Amino acid sequence: MSRRIWEHIEDTLETLVFGSRSPNQHPRTEIATPAPPDRIRNDNVSPNPYNYTPLPADNTTKSIRLLELLPGSRQDDICCNLTSIPLHSQLQYEALSYVWGDTTELSPIQINNDSQLMITSNLRTALLNIRQPNTSRRLWIDAVCIDQNNVQERNHQVSLMSEIYRTASRTLVWLGNNHPVHTIKACFLVETLADEAISLQEQQDANLTLGSGDQLHQQQSDLSLPLLDTVAIADESPLYQRFKNDFSALHLACAEWWFRTWTVQEILLASKAVVVCGKYTLDWDRLCYAVDYGLTLGIWNPVVLGIIVDPIMTPYLSLRAMRRQKQLRQNMASSFPTESVPNDTATAETAANTLLDLLIQSRFRQATDPRDKVYGLLGLLSPEATNALGMVPDYTLSTEAVYTHTARQLLLHSGGSLRLLGSAGQTPTSGSSTIISLSLPSWVSDWRNATAPFCPVPLTNDARGFPRQTHASAPLDPEDCSLLLGKTTSNRDVLRLTGHHLTTITSVAPVLHRLRRDGFASTKVLEQQSTLVERLAALGQVFKGVVKAYAEVSSVVPHLATFWDWEAFFREEGPPEVQNLRWDGASVPKQGEIQRQCEDGERGGGGYDPLFVYWQTLCVGTMAPRGEDTQQLFYSWRASLKAIFSWREWGVDSLFRPLAFVGYLMKTWNEYNRFACLLEGVYERRLGRGENKMLVLLPGEAQVGDQIFLVKGGRVPLVFRQRKEGGWIFVGEAYAHGIMDGEGFEERRCGEMEVY
Repeated sequence: MSRRIWEHIEDTLETLVFGSRSPNQHPRTEIATPAPPDRIRNDNVSPNPYNYTPLPADNTTKSIRLLELLPGSRQDDICCNLTSIPLHSQLQYEALSYVWGDTTELSPIQINNDSQLMITSNLRTALLNIRQPNTSRRLWIDAVCIDQNNVQERNHQVSLMSEIYRTASRTLVWLGNNHPVHTIKACFLVETLADEAISLQEQQDANLTLGSGDQLHQQQSDLSLPLLDTVAIADESPLYQRFKNDFSALHLACAEWWFRTWTVQEILLASKAVVVCGKYTLDWDRLCYAVDYGLTLGIWNPVVLGIIVDPIMTPYLSLRAMRRQKQLRQNMASSFPTESVPNDTATAETAANTLLDLLIQSRFRQATDPRDKVYGLLGLLSPEATNALGMVPDYTLSTEAVYTHTARQLLLHSGGSLRLLGSAGQTPTSGSSTIISLSLPSWVSDWRNATAPFCPVPLTNDARGFPRQTHASAPLDPEDCSLLLGKTTSNRDVLRLTGHHLTTITSVAPVLHRLRRDGFASTKVLEQQSTLVERLAALGQVFKGVVKAYAEVSSVVPHLATFWDWEAFFREEGPPEVQNLRWDGASVPKQGEIQRQCEDGERGGGGYDPLFVYWQTLCVGTMAPRGEDTQQLFYSWRASLKAIFSWREWGVDSLFRPLAFVGYLMKTWNEYNRFACLLEGVYERRLGRGENKMLVLLPGEAQVGDQIFLVKGGRVPLVFRQRKEGGWIFVGEAYAHGIMDGEGFEERRCGEMEVY
């Protein structure tokens, strides 16, 4: 993977300096005669504001409003009719999926010939582009079809949104109207990739699994981005060389639509979808074919050097994973007779697990109203599921009340699992944010996205994103879930747990923070320049990864060097064979040096592999896929860090960081090391030691003096901090190799603890 990264940089510099690009890479874009400017504001509009007639708030009629967009050109005023109809009236309509945009920049449109309604500039631009010149278009648009000032109507209509999008003939995904020249090139790129991908599917290529709504590569179903491997077919397709440096689709991927909470259900529930960017359209399924195939070819890389997540790809990959999971649930439901699985398997426990998965997967997404981080996902559950779970949209509640109620319902219907706690705990301190803290109990998740990039992944899943099969304590009887939740005399929410103390933290190592290339989100698309000076000047605007190479190297090296600190921390209180381990022994040991079979047959047993517990902790007990030797992968990965370790051990000046980085690249030149795929569980966490010298992977917010407990219902150890007033504060999840399957749990020592 490193080789391709440098190929991209080299080719991009060549393009900037020499202006070279294959003449057949894109269809030629002719310079058209400038068109008259768009009508950005209605000239003739009634001064009377539109007054909504309340819709019936009952589930029998299920009335909605539809907007009839009257025909016109881009230079005409926007005129519409707004009418109410029963949802299931068989009247065909399209649903618009878009981002509201700046709600302070409003302009009027004409409604029913006698009124005006104020809309945002982004919605106005969308209406200009989807309006037809000669025929009307019937649309459902939330900002217009729901009276946003009527809380009762808003509650009811939001609860109907899943049916609204399912019933629509198709969904129009509005990405914006930026960079029309590059949109033409992006459409050409998408259609070309889609054609070849579909052709391969039709040939039933044994190496590919293509399909509408499915991933091109099986690993893409995982939300753990470093697990996204590419199939070695780049040399077999001429499209890799043709498009490997193509950034024309970048502005499409950067559209705010991809990063919003509401758009998840809007696209996942659509029977058919079309992407609209300006006046150009792309079929959603063909877009997915193209992106999946581009990822497989290696045209786009979601992870740079295996450690820097490109945030552009995160929304797309999470959408595709959620769609696949939705299909798996539907397939599972359809495999059982209806009479034996009532309500389409939508039991409260199933609903709770599904909603928790959706909340975790969508945590990075944004919502103008933070309550919509929950309400915007309820539509992905069936009505029976939401009723069983006891959750309906209620905008009279505060954000704190919504999040606390969500946590209570998820715990109440969890089936005896404390999996919710994997997304709760103390707020990470990485990054800077001006967001106001909420007054939430420590066991209630704050679903707002301010710290989402810095939240550790739940340890109830392994590093590959699959549910952990082991249980560090004992299961909790589902009938006892109601006993978990209580109130103090001051009406404060409290979580009552049953467990026992394991160890107290006596020392901690530095936190391993996740590196992200957020700069790509603001990268501008390359324009052809006429002179060398102009091209080089454009470098800072076009390819920030190049112009800021030194800055990025300076941040990557300390990040990788944290593993040096961690290994030193592990060795410090380890057995003699660990303390005496040579750093220059980072190369892969011979099989006979580290692989001895114990009497019980466990590799590395008896502590013969000096780093056995350490690397098991790094991968949180996850084994490599496809039968690969995880132990050998670890030592190979460790060898790739030798230059970084030397830089750290010598304590050389930061000016030498690039030299250490080059050493790392030389070790990873041909392919990205597979062990780094298993490190998802360690980001935003730190190593620690217990008073019994137990090595523990801790939350980044853990401190010396915090205590680790084994709690009934918890699949992993949990970290708590004692309150001066009595009781406990939940800090986060932990991993301790050797006790993850109940080896350290003792029923007789259990007692009750109150968590605030």
